[in-house]
Amino acid sequence: MGQSTRALSAEEYIGKTVDKYSSVMLEAVEKMVEEKIQSEDDMPIIWEPSLVHEVSRLEVSDVSCGLDHSLILCSDGIVLSGGDNTYGQLGRKAGPPELLPVGMSYRPFSMSASVGHSLALCYTTTEGTAGVETGLLSWGWNCSSQLGRSSQEDIPALVDSLSRERLVSASAGRVHSVALTSKGEVWTWGSGRNGRLGLGSSIDEAAPCLVDTLEGVEVLQVAAGMDHNLLLVAE
Repeated sequence: MGQSTRALSAEEYIGKTVDKYSSVMLEAVEKMVEEKIQSEDDMPIIWEPSLVHEVSRLEVSDVSCGLDHSLILCSDGIVLSGGDNTYGQLGRKAGPPELLPVGMSYRPFSMSASVGHSLALCYTTTEGTAGVETGLLSWGWNCSSQLGRSSQEDIPALVDSLSRERLVSASAGRVHSVALTSKGEVWTWGSGRNGRLGLGSSIDEAAPCLVDTLEGVEVLQVAAGMDHNLLLVAE
């Protein structure tokens, strides 16, 4: 108690190398991070689970928590986001941090939130039609191409290069993302540092790449940690 929290440097906080930013930008980001940490010093800590009254009357089908933001998927397909929006991870323009709807063109069925970006698996064709197709929406922080696309970052948009794949699972890491298809194929993209993409190199990938070393392996589920991945496979 009473012990002060050391403000992380900008490099420690956002995981980027110094040479990628000018000193002016680094100073600005470091000041912003320090102010954010100081503003949270007096925030209350809730030690026991408690009901989120804002959604107590809604039927919730999925939830996901990032570093400083949360996503809630309602059974009617409405996504609510709340928390920090520094990197556009709430999927809406700057505004209040409370839970508010996120505008989407497609109906989502699963979500994943990370440090500064968000993913949502969605249906891209009307349910009930032959061969319902799925897609992946991404938005938020895109420093290492973890969104898998280059269009406007603060609103949900499809990762076009996965449009021909039937996706069943997706997970967001700190600066990378991973997705699983119905064929058991694993696709990764974003920061390749420390081999987190499983592609045999350390370069960043701006678009999803197939992890072809998993050929013959039946992958059942994928999960991204901060800087690594775990795969559940059939024996």
